[in-house]
Amino acid sequence: AAFTLPYQFISQLHSKISSMSMGSAERELPRGVDAKQLDPVLGIPAPDADAIRSIFAGHLERQRQARLASGKKAADGKGEVRTSFLWPVDLEPKKGFYLDLAGMGDMLKPHLSPYVAIYCLREGKGDTEVSRVSLTQEHMADEGLTWDQAKAPKAYGTYEFRLMTNQANYKTKQKMFYQNSSNNPRSLSAKNAGSQNSPTFRVAEKVKDASSGDDGLKSVPEGFYHIAYDAKGFSLAADSQLVACVDRICDKKSIDATIKKFPPSDFNPTPHLIHYPEIEECTTTQLQIRLLTLQLLNRSVSNLLPMLDFSVKHGMSQLTDTVRALRTLIFWSTKNKLWITALRDTQASGHSRMGTVQINRFRSNRLKSQGKCDVRGTRTCFGQLFRKLNKMDVALFRAAKGMRVWKTEFAGEGGIDAGGLYRELIFVMCQELQSSQLPLFILCPNGREQIGQNRHKWVPNPSAVEPLHLSMYEFLGKLMGLAIRTTSLLSLDLPSIVWKPLIGAEIEESDVVAIDRLSFKLIENMQTMEPKTFSFAADLPLGLDLDNKLRVTGIMPGGQAEKGGLKRRMKIIEVAGVKVDSKAALGEQLARCKKAAAGKKRFSLTVSGRVTPEQFDMAFSQTKFVIVGSDQKERELIPGGKEVTLTWSNRKEFCTKIVDYRKKEFQQQCAAIRRGLACVVPYPLLSIFAWEELEIQVCGRSQMNVDLLQKMTRYQGCSANDTHIQFFWQIMRERFDEMERAKFLKFVWGRARLPVRAADFQTHFTINVLPTAGSPDSYMPIGHTCFFSIDMPRYTNLAIMHKRLLYAVTHCEAIDADYGPENIRVADEGDSDDEDDL
Repeated sequence: AAFTLPYQFISQLHSKISSMSMGSAERELPRGVDAKQLDPVLGIPAPDADAIRSIFAGHLERQRQARLASGKKAADGKGEVRTSFLWPVDLEPKKGFYLDLAGMGDMLKPHLSPYVAIYCLREGKGDTEVSRVSLTQEHMADEGLTWDQAKAPKAYGTYEFRLMTNQANYKTKQKMFYQNSSNNPRSLSAKNAGSQNSPTFRVAEKVKDASSGDDGLKSVPEGFYHIAYDAKGFSLAADSQLVACVDRICDKKSIDATIKKFPPSDFNPTPHLIHYPEIEECTTTQLQIRLLTLQLLNRSVSNLLPMLDFSVKHGMSQLTDTVRALRTLIFWSTKNKLWITALRDTQASGHSRMGTVQINRFRSNRLKSQGKCDVRGTRTCFGQLFRKLNKMDVALFRAAKGMRVWKTEFAGEGGIDAGGLYRELIFVMCQELQSSQLPLFILCPNGREQIGQNRHKWVPNPSAVEPLHLSMYEFLGKLMGLAIRTTSLLSLDLPSIVWKPLIGAEIEESDVVAIDRLSFKLIENMQTMEPKTFSFAADLPLGLDLDNKLRVTGIMPGGQAEKGGLKRRMKIIEVAGVKVDSKAALGEQLARCKKAAAGKKRFSLTVSGRVTPEQFDMAFSQTKFVIVGSDQKERELIPGGKEVTLTWSNRKEFCTKIVDYRKKEFQQQCAAIRRGLACVVPYPLLSIFAWEELEIQVCGRSQMNVDLLQKMTRYQGCSANDTHIQFFWQIMRERFDEMERAKFLKFVWGRARLPVRAADFQTHFTINVLPTAGSPDSYMPIGHTCFFSIDMPRYTNLAIMHKRLLYAVTHCEAIDADYGPENIRVADEGDSDDEDDL
């Protein structure tokens, strides 16, 4: 990873860190790095320190050259010394200099007519002003100014810069500056973290020019290096998880994730990190500083968002595409402000309603009892509502928050709609959509086969391509938009492969696997048959034993071969692109690689696949260019695919076609939903949301009915009155939040939501006792997703059970432990929770 933070941003960030007293007093030793490899001054790996110095030196030199090119030279015409307001360097008397104001823009904004003054510090005699320069808009834009020779200090001594202003209403609550005792003008000096004095500098003879090169680096604080180094360790995935963590905390506290309302110094990530593996190993200080970085990013983005046109297609605006790509780094509070404004601005005028809608539930119930499908959309509640409302003016769907746009009347029933019938109809329609009563959605392959995760998710029916069906999908999109506007949420269980096309995000292979675990099984099997290429250092021994056919028979522990991924029984066929067929040929080629590399380069080593091309063709002689879709119907991958046989020569095309089909399988249906959604909400803005955020707006957060789960629970080898069982239900109710309850359900059942009614349970939840040898507190629970059960040790206290259960549901939610307890390793008291005990 590169050091990508701009120098100016690092300077601004360092100023904020100092003002909020967030700097770390002691740096921790990076993992896997010997203390001898660290830079003795900075405490970070020496190669990284050198790389950062090079980057900083290059920036300082470019900055100096830019100033010289624009005519900003000292009055004596002999060049200039560079110093900084916040981190000044020593100066020579009677010499002009350039004063860097980088990172001070936010500090200067609140003040009228500010100016910078130089004060000579005389202990016991009072401080004396030497000279001053008024700050103009040009100085603010350039983040610096030239101090002429005539105004430069002339006498030896100790000096400091002070920001001065005649503004009478200066707010003393700002932390970056403090006020001196004088009343007018008000004097403001920069504070270091916890210090009551601004940084000082000396004026003396023979001070080196600190404008460029190594001398220029002397004016750069150590904190700059630490910020740049720590930023290197954060990937997009890590930043996204940090944003998700902060959003979760702020949602619970009902506050915005701004610096003012959620200061990074108040951020305590430790209790939450178990849910975010990408940042789990980071220190609190690193995460607090990274949070501040993201908050500054969001501050800039919040000012930028209203000015961007999100209706443009990808590739037409680099800035818009960049913001879309960073959607997971934008806090919910930042997006939501713009979103609420857009919803309000596009809201239908007045309080128009669609009138009373009469729904015949008896007709729907007869269809359900007969086990038939409402192909034409005339008998189900959803179909009846579709027939009555779909052709109405879409503006009627753009209702205000909390509004009911139609009044519901159930034919032959005596209810009066004061809100209850309206909500009941929405609930019933969602139940119909996720059933065989309508042709629009089918249970995902994982649910049908009862394997993997997301077994409760429903996907669009690839066969539903008739114009009527696509119109019904569009109507569902309108109902989604209505749910967003009125908060009349839909209880739908749809996977990411459905939500992502609605926000314009790209579907990935992981989205397909999330609903069809076996979708790429054939491709995975084929990949194991392919030759593999590894990379090794030419000046180090491989550390392996070979037979006469160059097949690996032994691997030295800790050697290059083991670290590089070589396995026993692999056969070497090429070295650096040259075929080898004997130990002698292999030795000669390795010697050539070592000689050519001179200890600096690497070489490639290729091993054969599991089968030969001839064996591959024979194994797949009956496989054609066809695929079985999620609806269990066979489809051709290419025109005439039923007649094209899979061979070694076309295997790569076959794999590409499978991946493309799986990613685009629901393209028509999702496009129809998107069209309906775009009629009701300002659709272009959805491209700044993550798919999870859209799901929450439409469906809300899943709420587990713990009382219902307890009612549907059976016990084996224990009873409801046992102490550890009472601990379990206390954890479910009081210690787990909704996200953790959903993870628990995935751990024991492979789905994230419970049925709504007891009658909808196909099986009871079972808690079994896990036999243990020794202390039960050393064991982990075992989840059986196939049987909706958990094997639970008789934990002796609430804290231990919470710790073990939380670790299991967080780190092992994709594991089916359907085997005996003899396979579970006992967790010693000294064991780290970083290890996977399942």
